Amino acid sequence: MQPYSSKPVRYPVAPEALPIVLALLLGGILALAVGSLQPWLALGGVAAGAFLLLFLTHPAWGVLAVLLLRASTDVSFRIIPGAGLPGGLAGALPNIGLIVTLTLVGGLYIVSRGLPLISLPGGRLLALLLLTGLIGVARGGARLQAMNEWIPVLAAFATYALVARLFSTPRQVQRVLDVIAASFVLPALLGLYQLAVGQGVRRGAEFQTPGIVGAFVHPNSFGFYLVLVSALFLSQAVYATRARRLLSAAALCLSVGLLIGTYARVAWVGMLVVLMVVAALRARVLLVGAPLAAFAIYRLIPSVGARLSDPLASEGSLQDRLFSLWPALIDAWLTATGAMGASVVVLVNRLAGLGPGVAPGLARFGGYSQVTIPHNDYLRVLVEYGILGLVLHFALSGVLIVSAYRAWREFKSGTQPEAAVVAMTFLAVAIAFPVMSITDNIFAHTANQVYFWALAGLTVAVSRWKRQEPLRFPDSQ
Repeated sequence: MQPYSSKPVRYPVAPEALPIVLALLLGGILALAVGSLQPWLALGGVAAGAFLLLFLTHPAWGVLAVLLLRASTDVSFRIIPGAGLPGGLAGALPNIGLIVTLTLVGGLYIVSRGLPLISLPGGRLLALLLLTGLIGVARGGARLQAMNEWIPVLAAFATYALVARLFSTPRQVQRVLDVIAASFVLPALLGLYQLAVGQGVRRGAEFQTPGIVGAFVHPNSFGFYLVLVSALFLSQAVYATRARRLLSAAALCLSVGLLIGTYARVAWVGMLVVLMVVAALRARVLLVGAPLAAFAIYRLIPSVGARLSDPLASEGSLQDRLFSLWPALIDAWLTATGAMGASVVVLVNRLAGLGPGVAPGLARFGGYSQVTIPHNDYLRVLVEYGILGLVLHFALSGVLIVSAYRAWREFKSGTQPEAAVVAMTFLAVAIAFPVMSITDNIFAHTANQVYFWALAGLTVAVSRWKRQEPLRFPDSQ
């Protein structure tokens, strides 16, 4: 039996009338609204309608479009005018459109085809985490904000299941990897421009070198993305064919250079974790080369040395988190969960959490001077999803790491390079992201999680090859 079918995947096709009806409906809405909308918003509506039709008729192409575009859509916050929409909503519309379409249309496809969800590695844990968050949405006061924070977790589940189902052959898997690599182009060009002209975000009043943001809104977000694509480029430089290795090595040098330019220390740590994982698994030369390169960068680039010097200095970000923000958040959580007095209510509050989205404002009620994100995923999950959610979060990370390692062990010889690249990339990222989560927030951040869960889905897909599991197509008998 062959490890995968040579028969092309049959994508679901919507009923013939559906695209026409949707096109007429969208056209009618735009015609009615054209008098009150700015031209860019009308064009955006047309683009959104076209993307919706693409996802309905060809889900695989829709997923690829999300992977290609999501690394660049944060640019809309800087280039789209407000158009009278409150709270920066206009800039968020491209991201909202991508994630809502991915979640709703992808979810309909998953349900209509009866695709497995909880049988995926970590699927039960992720489903329970989602259920815990949904309970928090129902229990919380600001339901709209809570739903806004919960939907990205649901989108992660949809991405995981869709990629695991829709991309099953080596050619399809490589196509996804190529699209993720192609998503790097615009952020890289913008990052290089920002380096050249000195644009970016100042990392402190006394630190005058700005951290580049690429196509993102913050250097840390750009840094997290660069860690992920650098892991992909490094894995391809180890396992891919010669031509792809040379291209990947060049892209790796560029991505690491941009990563230095973000001045995001947490992302630097994540990149070191990626290097150490790849070194331990395959390229032992990195065990010597990576520390030497890091030391050379530290000594030769003064701004890097300034960024790394005295991390616990007074008024420094790490000192503030250790001794101010995190204690205030824990105190506020203990106070909020125990406010009702009854022991049963206190137990429920602490087990199930206060609901998605409450963590940023909670620390201020604990005595912290300002409203800010927790800068720690584990505290955030504890506050929002409770003790149960934190246990599920740890268990999910462990299951994903184990499944990625098992997949890599099956393909480490490199006889099937696409599988080896996927498994090594995901294993490195699945270890690096939890490390970075200690001092920052990555959980439910769609700018990076959509790529993380796409790699998780590809790891599931390639793991079937060695087991020689036949592909079953629910829509073809």
